[in-house]
Amino acid sequence: MHIPANWTFDNPDIAANFDHHVIEQLPWYPMATDLICHLARCFLQDNAVLVDLGCSTGMITRKLADVIKDRNIEAVSIDNSKEMIDSFQGVGEVFQGDMMSLDLYPNFDVCVLCLSLMFTEVSKRKQFLRGLADKTKAGGVIIILDKIEPPAGYLGTCINRMSIKNKYEGGVEAKAIIDKELSLCGAQRPATEGLFDQFGLQFQPFFRVGDFVGYIWEARETARDPRGHS
Repeated sequence: MHIPANWTFDNPDIAANFDHHVIEQLPWYPMATDLICHLARCFLQDNAVLVDLGCSTGMITRKLADVIKDRNIEAVSIDNSKEMIDSFQGVGEVFQGDMMSLDLYPNFDVCVLCLSLMFTEVSKRKQFLRGLADKTKAGGVIIILDKIEPPAGYLGTCINRMSIKNKYEGGVEAKAIIDKELSLCGAQRPATEGLFDQFGLQFQPFFRVGDFVGYIWEARETARDPRGHS
């Protein structure tokens, strides 16, 4: 796959080769998506709603196809790239749109953001997560896998070098690694760990490899008296 000078998902070549490319760049990706799908399955009861934001080619709903069918799940997938939508091989409804436009999709039982938050506008992320929490039904979850800013100092350097080592040992040529890193400048902005502790939401980590972390937040049921007090 040709790496463009400035990374964009609005590229037919990237969309056509995306599934192979992401596994090549992130050798642990199949394990991470298996874990995400296991968690999603645990929270998808009959007639639930599943939303996949930044769905790319539909890996998540494709892996959950049997659950979606057997439990009559309403699956909604969104991506802002027409090329990705054209290459979609998942299950359920899919359409092109900005995942930060919260009115585009219904309230949900499970929402998945797999490697998509890091490509959104930084200044809008806090309110976006608050909005997602408001759209989560009681007992539902938000599941996020994303790149996080590494720790400061030498530890951060070590983590970055481990990421390079993983790609190189996975068969990616050194030039392709450099080209991809330079291509991502400005397009990919890793989140900070503090983002996931806003508004008292307290996302819980469930996966970590280097500077990629999986977080989950559960909308727990709370009992309220007639006056509206917890």
